[in-house]
Amino acid sequence: MYTIKHAAQRVGITTATLRAWERRYGVITPHRSESGYRLYGDHDVAVLLSMKHLVDQGWSVGLAAAEAVRIDREHPAPDTTPRSPDSGRPAQPLPALAERLTAAASALDTTDLAAALDQVFALGSFETVMTDHVFPALGMLGDAWADGRVSVAGEHLSSNAVMRRLAVAYEAAATHGHGPRITLGLAPHTRHEIGLFAFAVAARRRGMDTDYLGADLPLDDWLGVVDDPDLAAVVLAIPTTADIPCADEVITALCDRRPDLVVAVGGAQQAHAPEPAFRLGHDIAAGAGILAAAISR
Repeated sequence: MYTIKHAAQRVGITTATLRAWERRYGVITPHRSESGYRLYGDHDVAVLLSMKHLVDQGWSVGLAAAEAVRIDREHPAPDTTPRSPDSGRPAQPLPALAERLTAAASALDTTDLAAALDQVFALGSFETVMTDHVFPALGMLGDAWADGRVSVAGEHLSSNAVMRRLAVAYEAAATHGHGPRITLGLAPHTRHEIGLFAFAVAARRRGMDTDYLGADLPLDDWLGVVDDPDLAAVVLAIPTTADIPCADEVITALCDRRPDLVVAVGGAQQAHAPEPAFRLGHDIAAGAGILAAAISR
């Protein structure tokens, strides 16, 4: 199941647009957790993607909604959302994790925060846990901070706890990384690095030789990095709209400096990256595969 933020990212629209399409046109009916969170399945995402494709082709929103519903009625998209074995209802791990992280962050409870992360990281592979559980839960935590339910201190406490887990996973994956050399970092003034660091772990687990440079890297340093002829690729992220201009400047400069270099980008605002940057999507395992394929061309 996806939170509203995660579903909107997968479709490529804003959460406000998703809510509007849902309420005004009735294209989908999301599930609700016991706490009232909207939860979207793969079927919902498929219908929304169909509608967005039509809107992008110039259809009016109303006609696109009606056509997407008609297409789904005649050729229904499969719903591969995980379901509880005994109830037949969609499993709902995300709100429970998000609520626990939010409560721990609000109370500055490091013990429960650590216990919640221990529990979620035991659910599956690193890539699955991050994409399907941790990222959406952090999105909900961010909403709680924006609403004033969690302090800046609580949000930082949670983010740093996740970063420590990523650091451990990154070091544990070191024996995997003997393939093509890639460098990962953020543009100047860009500081939200959890997503990029998680991708660095996934890339290393995929066999790439990774150098993670972290947040807020000056343009001159980026240019110095890509002068290394052994470097196969660089990866940046554009987490917020405020990060778009600096990322655009860095990506353009890198492509001009090394036209042969693979430049890839992830993050919520990756659609705004200039060409010829590769978009890695929002699933870190799939993104690592996209990067590997781009390097091997």
